[in-house]
Amino acid sequence: MNDAGQIEGIAAGYGNVDHGGDKMLFGSLAKTLAQRGSRPLPMLLHHDLTRPVGAWKEWQERPEGLWVKGNLTLETRDAQEAHALAKSGALTGISIGWKPTGSPKYDKGARVIDAAELFEASLVTVPMNDNARVSAIKSIVGPRDIEHLFREAGLSSRKAKAGAAGAWRNINESNDEDEAEAHAAALLRESAARILKGL
Repeated sequence: MNDAGQIEGIAAGYGNVDHGGDKMLFGSLAKTLAQRGSRPLPMLLHHDLTRPVGAWKEWQERPEGLWVKGNLTLETRDAQEAHALAKSGALTGISIGWKPTGSPKYDKGARVIDAAELFEASLVTVPMNDNARVSAIKSIVGPRDIEHLFREAGLSSRKAKAGAAGAWRNINESNDEDEAEAHAAALLRESAARILKGL
């Protein structure tokens, strides 16, 4: 199976008390997300600033928490490690780097967070908030999955379909699954570039 490196989940749980005694409320990250605009949110491994593994490119505050979606940069060793661990179920937590803004409020011993500044969201083994978990790791199991990725990147339906067919053939030319997986991302980028140039 070849994987695209797409990943999504809940980065910050809302309404429950985390292991640090904090309870984040729905809307607490609205201001900092608005200020970020379209700039990707860093995806780190274990909150280590020296180990970026990708970027979160979509987010949405939902009643259950901050939903995020992004891509692992599978050309890097740390991202490959994170990807393998996430697939095996050993790295399924997400935890955010943040700081509260405004005056603290307390409810039954818990610090209630109604406004906070967000810096990053990390893949972790044990998240601070039990509700913050990876919910999906996108896998490529056929040409339609590749076509979907190309369409998300802005290609027309016709070009996405043509590129997906060629990329799938290239990926599966090798009988070595490990070799195919290692080259899948590069082949997808090459196919997309050729399509955009009209080749």
